[in-house]
Amino acid sequence: MADLFLKDEEIKEIFKNHIKIDSKVMSIETLFANERRTKSTVYDPYYQRNYVWDTDKASYFIESILLGTEIPPLVFFNTGKKIEVIDGRQRFETIKRFKDNKFHLTKKGLRIFGDLQKQSFEDFDINLQDVFWDTKLRIIEFSVVNEPKLDYRKEDQIKKEIFRRYNSGITPLKNAEIEKAIYINDDTTTFFKKKFKDEEKDYLSFLDLFFSEREKELSKKGITLEKAMSKVRVFLVLHNLPINYYSTSQGRKELIQKFFENLSENTQDVEGLYEDFFKKIKILKNIKKQLSVNGIEYNKLVFECLFWALTIMEQEGISLDRINGKEVNDQLIKFIGDNIQIYTTENSHFYKEMKERYSGTASFFEKVFDLSFDIYIRNNATTQNKLKTVMNNSSDTHQIIEVFESLRLNKPDASSTTIDDICRLMNRKRFLVRPSYQRGESINQMKSSAIIESILLGINLPPIFIYKRLDGILEVVDGQQRLLSILGFIGEEFLDENGVITSSEKNNYKLNKLKILDELNGDAYKDLGDNLKEKILDFNLSLVTIDAKINPQFDPIDLFIRLNNKPYPIRENTFEMWNSYVDHEVVSKIKQIVSKNNSWFYSKLKNTRMENEELITTLAYFEYKKEHPDAYDDLDIYQRNDTINFRVKSKVEITKVLNLASEQEKVKNEFMKSISDVEKFLRKLKLLLTDKDISEDIDEYLKAELTKLFYLKHSKAARRTLQSFYALWNVLSTIPYEMVRLNRTELKEEISSLFKYTKSLPPEDQDGAGINKYEEMVTALWSKYSTDERKVILTIEEKQNLLKKQKNICSLCRSSLFISDEIEVDHRVPLAIGGRDKFLNLQLAHKDCNRKKGMKML
Repeated sequence: MADLFLKDEEIKEIFKNHIKIDSKVMSIETLFANERRTKSTVYDPYYQRNYVWDTDKASYFIESILLGTEIPPLVFFNTGKKIEVIDGRQRFETIKRFKDNKFHLTKKGLRIFGDLQKQSFEDFDINLQDVFWDTKLRIIEFSVVNEPKLDYRKEDQIKKEIFRRYNSGITPLKNAEIEKAIYINDDTTTFFKKKFKDEEKDYLSFLDLFFSEREKELSKKGITLEKAMSKVRVFLVLHNLPINYYSTSQGRKELIQKFFENLSENTQDVEGLYEDFFKKIKILKNIKKQLSVNGIEYNKLVFECLFWALTIMEQEGISLDRINGKEVNDQLIKFIGDNIQIYTTENSHFYKEMKERYSGTASFFEKVFDLSFDIYIRNNATTQNKLKTVMNNSSDTHQIIEVFESLRLNKPDASSTTIDDICRLMNRKRFLVRPSYQRGESINQMKSSAIIESILLGINLPPIFIYKRLDGILEVVDGQQRLLSILGFIGEEFLDENGVITSSEKNNYKLNKLKILDELNGDAYKDLGDNLKEKILDFNLSLVTIDAKINPQFDPIDLFIRLNNKPYPIRENTFEMWNSYVDHEVVSKIKQIVSKNNSWFYSKLKNTRMENEELITTLAYFEYKKEHPDAYDDLDIYQRNDTINFRVKSKVEITKVLNLASEQEKVKNEFMKSISDVEKFLRKLKLLLTDKDISEDIDEYLKAELTKLFYLKHSKAARRTLQSFYALWNVLSTIPYEMVRLNRTELKEEISSLFKYTKSLPPEDQDGAGINKYEEMVTALWSKYSTDERKVILTIEEKQNLLKKQKNICSLCRSSLFISDEIEVDHRVPLAIGGRDKFLNLQLAHKDCNRKKGMKML
């Protein structure tokens, strides 16, 4: 997407001079109960992705509405006849689905209103329904003014460009960043963090056991510390959860959070807790040293399971000193060496793998220490009651809404403040860009450049949410990345979370990859003309300020999490993103293929994230690269232990081709042909899979046969993966259709054997020999089912001799044939079904007879 430039000068002119932007506040009732408006609103235009929120995410959003907390604005494009949702489809459709009683609120999704679980909108009492209807939403509405009616192409480009500007800059919080905010005031977390900073040796020992080399290199980064603390919290409470329950629970994160909150609230001696924690870390460090000395393989999962087991020993009153005894220690080292396969990192988060490694670890400790781990592994009535007690978050919704009523009643209108004014507040140290719960800078120079471009074009940025503390300091709750992009470009300093004046990591950066104002690419702020500098400084930022004096119940951290915990963001280099801007014809043709074949040819049966469209696009890219080869190897085939694996080397390269297809008619036509080639591939695959008479449920049959071909039935946990489709395309796309038709049964068995080989290499091939053997097998298959190219060209003399040999009889219709007739050279056995381009396989025939014959062997 980054390389897609709008070259059309008319489009640039529209963005510069004819875009009108209205900001308004509307109630949910106005937006969703007004029949005239709802009929003209299109919430799912084709460039939007599917509805992807699950009921937990939807419930969390509905809870935010009931609380009266701020939510990001909905962005509309008004064409005059209809209103399209440019940004906010997930929010818009969630409200629509909820008021239409399409889902019930879930326990996991509700953080505060636990008593509303299992309720739909119709289950609410009238007062709660009124709270919902009366909630105000912020709206940004775009339209084109003072411009002749736009043709479809221009209007489409404008809507897509706005959509991209409101989606491509989103960098959602990582789990560790969310947890940083959640535990910002937690005493146990604060103590551990301080010790990690003061006792660097302890911190590095911890990272050495449970993190990768790359993460250890980034030990000074704040995000690494947050990841470490996330793991600490799990280690401190995991023994409270039966592994069988923990490994299958979708709400494991919430369980850990609840148990840790209980631990932290009831711990009087945090220093003692830390010392006990690091006593186990030192034991694990010693075990790691011995594993290294003995040349025994290990990984972080070994130490995670051992920490869990050591914690249980403490719980059961067994001294940890016993693990340090030479005999026990030697037995443990041998156990790990003999059982390293249970600690495999592949699919380590799956139930089966998790249960196997914890149960396996427990078996050693049970045997050596005569200790039962049963209650720590299996779920029972006692632990079920314990879990219910911990997870009970029931609360009186109406009481809480009354407490927060001041926030609902005093929801402020957005005010406008120029960038110049904000810079002055910075200098007075009244504007805290990065409060302690905020993350560091997370968006790159290209995305920051797009923000500056929007400012120069006069396009509204989403509002910045400010919390005005009792001491008058203005905390940036949401909008930090936008502000840092602006401050970094103009070279302005700001106040960080430690009260220190600092600069952006991108200080004085140069603009790059601008799509509309591309003449400014490469310019820094100092390079701009005075008029453009003034345009930036005079640009009005929309600020929503929540005053602590008026809203004493307001929690800025809760708002920070609700605004930034964006579920399922649109990722770069995926079909969800391509769908939002790639040429409409290209996108539509891909969707048509998916629609026709998604009952059997799919990577995900539940295609909410457009994975199946992404698969077809990738295969079309492979087809395109066959016709446009370069030095870049697009499909990476490699061996890992006992499997052969397949992956796209870089999806960025697919994006580049799609960008060109959206800009250049020639590339578009070539890529459209590649999409058609994928359709031909699917017809060929249907032919391969169908080896008996099927009159009904053909799609079910194809689905089952494809699963068998992928060799998935051998494992209950097996599922379709993209690499299976890449492997299939790699083998089958080269083999001609007619060869598949003629040899389908044999070929199907051979391809099935190939898949079986790639998924479970024999021991003798697991040292790296498997990849070479696989390539030899594929090459042999291609050779076996290859066809000759037509190269032999007969001279007049050779044709006369061949006619003489045929006694001037057409080889096909058996009537007279003379050299003066329209003659064509025919292959007795057609090349398409394995015939050779050799003289002995040639015969002469009338031109029309040969054309009628086609690829038949007569």
